[in-house]
Amino acid sequence: MKHNTPQLQYAPCADLAALFSQAAEEETDIEFVLFENLTLTEGDFPGLTFRNCRFAGCRISGIALERAAFIDCVLEHCDCSNVNLQKASLERTRLVDCKLVGATLSEAFLLDVSLTDCIARYSNFSSSKMRHTRFRDCDLSHAALGGCKLAKTVFERCLLVRAELFQTPFAGMDLSDCDISGIAISGGELRNARVNLEQAAQLGVLLAGVVLAEAALPRETN
Repeated sequence: MKHNTPQLQYAPCADLAALFSQAAEEETDIEFVLFENLTLTEGDFPGLTFRNCRFAGCRISGIALERAAFIDCVLEHCDCSNVNLQKASLERTRLVDCKLVGATLSEAFLLDVSLTDCIARYSNFSSSKMRHTRFRDCDLSHAALGGCKLAKTVFERCLLVRAELFQTPFAGMDLSDCDISGIAISGGELRNARVNLEQAAQLGVLLAGVVLAEAALPRETN
């Protein structure tokens, strides 16, 4: 006998600024809300908590959401460029086809998070903690990923061109299908990471201790 999974019932939001301001003032969580095709490009809303919310086609660029929490949320086709999410927490949250150009997620915490087809050039993830996080087909060119703690984190077919990876260990990770041209490392960050022959040739002595991937070797899944 089949059991149908109940569909979440979302309440539509008509005014982002009003709802964010009210939640910040009353210190209440924002739950089961659908944000669709809405725009908000200024404002400071620290400490907001979103639970079981869906953002679709929204532009929420340039706003400040320090210490925000996104729990069991979905963001699709959204422009979050230059948003300030310093010290934010993302748990069991998916981002699909989103722009995060210049976004700040430094000192953030990511748990069971997936980013797919996202453009995050010049984003700042420095000093963040990521666990069970997957970046798939994302553009992280010029991103700051220094001082991060990564556990069971995957970068799959990502652009990491000229990304800063200082003091972030990538041991055990497979970067062989990523573009890591011009990455900034001090030398030990990629020790025991898996790279391909072309990557090894490009970076030379900086890749001491890496594992060369074979073309037919399947990627490990978590």
